[in-house]
Amino acid sequence: MFYELRNVSKSFGSKQVLSDIDLEITRGETTVVLGGSGAGKSVLLKLLIGLIQPDTGEILFEGQDIGHLKESQYYAVRKRVSYLFQGGALFDSMNVLQNLAYPLLAHSALSDEEIRERARESLEMVELENVEHMFPVDLSGGMMKRVALARAIINHPEMILYDEPTTGLDPLTTRTINKLIRKLQRELKVTSVVVTHDMSTADFVADKLSFLHQGEFAFSGRIEEARASDHPLLRAYFWGGHHE
Repeated sequence: MFYELRNVSKSFGSKQVLSDIDLEITRGETTVVLGGSGAGKSVLLKLLIGLIQPDTGEILFEGQDIGHLKESQYYAVRKRVSYLFQGGALFDSMNVLQNLAYPLLAHSALSDEEIRERARESLEMVELENVEHMFPVDLSGGMMKRVALARAIINHPEMILYDEPTTGLDPLTTRTINKLIRKLQRELKVTSVVVTHDMSTADFVADKLSFLHQGEFAFSGRIEEARASDHPLLRAYFWGGHHE
């Protein structure tokens, strides 16, 4: 097992966000965490990468409990795991090449030419060309998301955490991003965790699906099992009638 959460709980003040949850993330697969706004999906991602720590329970990374490491100790994990933020989190004052180069300048000894080549490879992987000179203000929402995705893969991670990767995108661009998530899994052999409330994304990219409701997993299983589930709220996501 690549990642495993055991009996993990997290509160903020009096608000219980996650209650005694278990989750298994298998190497090479895409696990989707589906749920509505405020269900605790983004909190779950931040726990996986050590941006916040659990109140109780264990977060195992290749069998090692990383739930309560010192900040400096998370570096070894974060070198192997990329985080795609919901808004993309590109630097407005940097062009696309500079945005992509940023993690490599900070954490590698690559030459400028090697960094440029890595940037070209990453942009090609997300099906963008000749945009290195452009600034975020010049990019469409879909292009910004793809540049952010290129930055997430430039350091050759083993795992990508996606925080609502298709929120705010039109249906055509959503399909493009969904296909890219599958492409990166297939061609780069990355493990992925995708949190979303978008059913089209969940249905397209998931190998496994966990449905988060009121701080607990109301369902966890293969995507085929999720489609056949008789859980009323999960059925509402699949077959319509669900509204944020």
